[in-house]
Amino acid sequence: MKVLKVTQNGAIRWKAYNWVYLSASHQGKHIGALDIGNGIWRVFYRNVFLGYFDEHVIRKKEQSIRLETNLV
Repeated sequence: MKVLKVTQNGAIRWKAYNWVYLSASHQGKHIGALDIGNGIWRVFYRNVFLGYFDEHVIRKKEQSIRLETNLV
């Protein structure tokens, strides 16, 4: 699991150039990102599951994305 700090704008920096927006309520807190395979990461705050993100989508868009709660 990777531990990342949420910035003042409510996002985490992913792989130096990309951003994943979580929530403004998590500013300054640390979150955990757990790799579940194929570039999909589950995000937790303490023991609370927040959602998913796909690092392949971030690389294709080359911009920030929002955390998803439903991944189909």
